[in-house]
Parts: sequence; structure tokens; C-alpha cells
Amino acid sequence: MILALNGSPRRSGNTASMLQAALDGAASMGMETRMIHLYQLQYKGCISCFSCKLKGGEHGKCAMKDDLSPILEMMQSADALIFGAPIYYSNITPELLALLHRFMFSNMLYTKENRWQFKRRLPSAFVYTFGVPPEMTESVVAPFEGVHKRMGEMLGFQPEVCCAANAWQFTDYSRYEASQFDATAKKRYRDDVFPRELQAAREMGIRLAQKASA
Repeated sequence: MILALNGSPRRSGNTASMLQAALDGAASMGMETRMIHLYQLQYKGCISCFSCKLKGGEHGKCAMKDDLSPILEMMQSADALIFGAPIYYSNITPELLALLHRFMFSNMLYTKENRWQFKRRLPSAFVYTFGVPPEMTESVVAPFEGVHKRMGEMLGFQPEVCCAANAWQFTDYSRYEASQFDATAKKRYRDDVFPRELQAAREMGIRLAQKASA
């Protein structure tokens, strides 16, 4: 199963649409798919209890018990993972960040060798959506390269990254205090470019399915 983790507060917004396009691509290759909307769950980030680091303990498993616990278990057995979030104030949402902390920290030991405890090679990807123009994509994504690198070390595949820029935020811009935006240009981008960004996500989903099946 290819699992998408939606870190957006919206279940049918830009991020969810990109994730669904990726899942549709994977499904076209015969893969089972599922999307989890993190904002529907009640959970906290890592509490630094270090249970996952105890000698003789259950490495690779977070000891906390909440709504995220079964999702973390599901991630351990997935065939591929896709993490998605909008970028707010130069960062991903707290919900996705909390999941990443608990997933990665519970699979890491403070040892000189065999640092990562994840038992399989697993393809993954990150989907980001944001309101700034596409020419700023590199600067938007750059702060997350450390997470991408560590995820690649842990799972054995360097993650793919797929983005949607210049996000369409409102159906009617005239109702909001948003004069800094050109609503007409935003709509034109939504109609002309966003379909291509969705297609890029779909093609990424196909590649993830191919890696998962190999």
C-alpha cells in the first residue's frame, strides 16, 4: 500500500489534491493506496521519553499511545510513503512536523553504527504547496533538505520532492483582505499551471509504485 499523509488542515485543498494525484498515479500501476488526514487526529509530537533508545527495548516503535500510534504502525508496513503539507511562515504544519519527529526519532539510535533501525528499503516523497511564485521554489524547499537527507538515509531511497506554487487560496478573493494578490493572475495560474503540477505529482506516484514493486 502507498500511504499519503496529508498535513494540511483542508481535506480537499491544494495539498490534498497533489497527494491524491500522486496516489492516482500509483493506483494506475495496480497499487493499493490510502490517504490519512492528520488534522482529524488527536496527538502530540515527540516527548523525548527515550523509550525507543532503551537497551533491549523495542527499537523502531514510539511508546506514546494516541491517535497517531496506529498510523505509525501502518507506516512501518507501507510500500511507499508520501508526506504533504502547505508551507506556512516558511515551515510545514505542526501536525506533519510532529509525525516526522515521532517516525524518524523512534527509528534512530545513538550508536556509532547501524544508526537507523528501519528494517526495509522504502521509497518516499514530499509534496509542498505554497503561495509564492514558482521562481521561489528552491528557496522554499531548501530548509527541508536536511529532513530529506535523513529520510533517505533511514529508508534507503532519497525522497522525491514535488511542489505546487502560487496557490489558489480562496474561491472569491473579493471577500478577503488580500490586495497584495492579483486574483486574475492567480486564477489564470490555477487554470493553466496547476493541472501540470498535478500531472507531475501523478507521474511521481507512478515512479513510487515502480520502485515499490521492484
